[in-house]
Amino acid sequence: MATFLDIGLAQHFSVIFPVLLVFVIIFALLEKSKALGDNKGLHSLIALCIAIMLLFVPGVIQVIGYMAPWFVLIFLLVFFFFLLLLAFGTPWDKIVGVAGSWGTPHWFLLVIGLIIFVGALGHVYGQAMLPYSNEGAESAATNATESGVPAETSTDTGDFNSNVGRVIFHPKTLGMVLLLMIGSLAIKLLASAPK
Repeated sequence: MATFLDIGLAQHFSVIFPVLLVFVIIFALLEKSKALGDNKGLHSLIALCIAIMLLFVPGVIQVIGYMAPWFVLIFLLVFFFFLLLLAFGTPWDKIVGVAGSWGTPHWFLLVIGLIIFVGALGHVYGQAMLPYSNEGAESAATNATESGVPAETSTDTGDFNSNVGRVIFHPKTLGMVLLLMIGSLAIKLLASAPK
């Protein structure tokens, strides 16, 4: 029985949405930058050619399909944050002034966007870039224990996701992140002007 929540038919058109997204983004960038003049026909033709070329690289379609929901989520969070500021009485001019200037919020969103992009690349291409197969994981664990490194702290497995998790939560990585945070706070406090 067909319902409103049945999206089975939309899965057949899943290739069209990334192509449309790339077309719109490229067209908007060409229109805004005026790099090729004011010819909208030329801008739309170039954007259409680039979007159609994406069909020949299925990995890029998968990367865009993985990133798009995350960027929609970020857009919704920023939208609701602005609504929250308006609900607490912040004037719209002040919100636009802070959001329009290149400062900490933009850098924060840029870093989050880069993390999403790297995560999407790892999700799509990670296992293919891993030089070890699942059979190599057992020999790698054996070599790790023979070399004096305990197998549970070794980051060399046959699975990309497991490798990423082990590297991120490895004690040396966590210690490095802690030292970088302490160092950056110390530099900020030392460089700030005394009050």
